Amino acid sequence: MSETADVADLPRPTREHLAELPPTATVVYLHLRNEGNPRTLRQIAYETVRPQRSIRRALRQLHEEGMVSCSPRHTDPPQSEWQVNE
Repeated sequence: MSETADVADLPRPTREHLAELPPTATVVYLHLRNEGNPRTLRQIAYETVRPQRSIRRALRQLHEEGMVSCSPRHTDPPQSEWQVNE
């Protein structure tokens, strides 16, 4: 894991974009950015101590805004991994 970023460390357009989204979306975005590696929904929920339902909603909102992307992970059962779009 690299340096931990806070909202204040983000570029202004990104901060303004996150301000329009629910707080959980900001937490998820910062977590993904700070991790630096793709994470599954279950990993994000566990590491942020938030319900999977809230994380799923936040990821969907961030994905619709083009701030995160999803790639399939070929495991059994199949899971998706999420990462921040740079």
